[in-house]
Amino acid sequence: MATKPLRILHCAMFSVNKYGANYYSGHTRLSNGFIRNGHFVYNFSYRDVAREEAPLGIKELGMKKMNKRFVETAERISADVVLLGHAEFVEAETLIEIKKRLPNCKIVMWWVDWWHNLVKYDAVMSRRMSLLDALFMTSKPDYVREEYAPTRDVDKFFFMPNSCDPSMDTGNAYDVAKPMHDVLFIGRSFGSRESLLAHLKQNMGDINLGLYGQGRKNFVTGHRYMELVANSRIGISFNRDNTMPLYTSNRMVHLAANGCLVLTPRTPRLEEIFSSDEVVYFDTVHDCEDKIRHYLAYPEEAVEIAKAGQKRAHTDYDARVISSMMLKKIWA
Repeated sequence: MATKPLRILHCAMFSVNKYGANYYSGHTRLSNGFIRNGHFVYNFSYRDVAREEAPLGIKELGMKKMNKRFVETAERISADVVLLGHAEFVEAETLIEIKKRLPNCKIVMWWVDWWHNLVKYDAVMSRRMSLLDALFMTSKPDYVREEYAPTRDVDKFFFMPNSCDPSMDTGNAYDVAKPMHDVLFIGRSFGSRESLLAHLKQNMGDINLGLYGQGRKNFVTGHRYMELVANSRIGISFNRDNTMPLYTSNRMVHLAANGCLVLTPRTPRLEEIFSSDEVVYFDTVHDCEDKIRHYLAYPEEAVEIAKAGQKRAHTDYDARVISSMMLKKIWA
């Protein structure tokens, strides 16, 4: 691993045009982690650049110009690492050109969405894999290799947890005397989530239930999102797919890091990330309801588990820890 400060070009969807709505995003957390570990990070918001560079609003021309600007930026800062956060519009030819101009530069990708969306952008992703010096995903690498063949072309493929940030995740929900909600769920309604949401609505009308993100009227972003997470007794983390080993959305870490008692389905190998002493696992929607009612009736137990989950999040999943791990793996 390099012992000197690195110059990192971080290409991700920083959403400049959303003016703070997604300030707590995982890519911002990662950039913060690298910076706090003493590295220089240049954030390249590829979609914003493509939009800005599009003549007459022609998207395709904007994409071409964005790729050109990306190469220019890498060369101008003499990047030691090009870090691709999804960056699905960055072409393989662009990465090849960066390698020509900066032969010692490491090209790395992280992917925190479910692996299925790699297939959505297969035309780009399949050609990119052999060019990567390392790939990091929030799913078990062997599982993804089996399901998505192009990832077998990557020599270094590692699991990465979602990260928390001590400057963002400052809540202690277990200490709030008058919480905004007894139970909070934030997320879109589709797949197996629909049955959970229907059950909660039909059977738990007697508690202060906060359901957000299922439509435009209750979609939350920015500080409102963080405020809800830090001021609810129980937070439900429910993925769109609960069969992928190790996979969870970043919301689980957000909830735990801000002191919520987290309830989540028993996803394969998830207890390696948070043990049953740090979050509460459930097997069915009825089991979820039973555990909600139990921990609302016995708040001392809820606080003990929530504090343990918060400690684990801030100890093991701080962005400084995650970014340091990534650099060690890249140069391993």
